[in-house]
Amino acid sequence: MNRTFQTRDGRLVARLILLAHRFGCDYTELAVTRNAAVFSVSIDFVGNAEALRRLDAQISKLLDYEKEIA
Repeated sequence: MNRTFQTRDGRLVARLILLAHRFGCDYTELAVTRNAAVFSVSIDFVGNAEALRRLDAQISKLLDYEKEIA
């Protein structure tokens, strides 16, 4: 599963990695670039289908919340 997004909070990347481990998933590739105050992030996650589904739902919630406060 690949997730690509932009954020102003670099700490979000660490939160997503920790969240993946909590769900029993891992990541195989991580790319982060910074342009001024915005981070562009691409992460490839691996794991069993159910864990990836649950992880994807939590990532969506975190990203939606960040959009609300931005």
